[in-house]
Parts: sequence; C-alpha cells; structure tokens
Amino acid sequence: MKYILIVTYTLCFFCFACKKDKTAPVVPPVVNLCDSINPVSFINDIDPILNTNNCYACHSSIAPIFSDYSSVFDARDPILKSIQHDPAFRPMPENGAKLPDSLINLVHCWIESGAPNN
Repeated sequence: MKYILIVTYTLCFFCFACKKDKTAPVVPPVVNLCDSINPVSFINDIDPILNTNNCYACHSSIAPIFSDYSSVFDARDPILKSIQHDPAFRPMPENGAKLPDSLINLVHCWIESGAPNN
C-alpha cells in the first residue's frame, strides 16, 4: 500500500509539476508614422502640395486665405482635417478627389513636428 502511494505521488508530481513554459506573445513595437518620414520641410514638401492642388489659387481670395508660411501655419489644423475629409470639415480639395494618403501623411507629420518654417 505504501509503495502504491509513493508511485502514485511520484507520477502525479511529474505529470502536473512540469508544465510547458508559456511565454508572453511577441508584440511588435509601435512605430510612429512620422518617425519614418521626418523631417518634413515646409518649402520642399508642404508648399508643393498646396501649389499642385490649387490651394493657393483657390484660397487667395476665399477664406481662409493662404499666401505664405504664416497663413498656412495659422490654418494648419483645419487644412489637415479638410484634406483628411473629416466629417466636421469641408472636404478639400473642393470638387476634387481626396489627396493620396502619402501626401496627407506628410502634412500630418509636418504638423506633428511643430509645423516648422524650413
């Protein structure tokens, strides 16, 4: 009887004491979109987007007025929301297709980096 209890105890110990080691799932690091495309330049990146998509032409006489860096800087958040087609803002460019995500991301990252005049 004593022998059966020892064998049973030993088997239970080996069967239940040794479990597979479960490690935490691997979570990929969060990559900030702007880290991969910074620095964004107003002169080299943002100004050409506004020129090419007729923002300066339309907004030379229609509010908000865009004529230079400071006027774009002052309207930076509404510009971003408009080109993202945020429902709370009038979608831009007016009567045109939404800008490609790559261009919207440039504007976003320019704003995220403090909207520098560079």
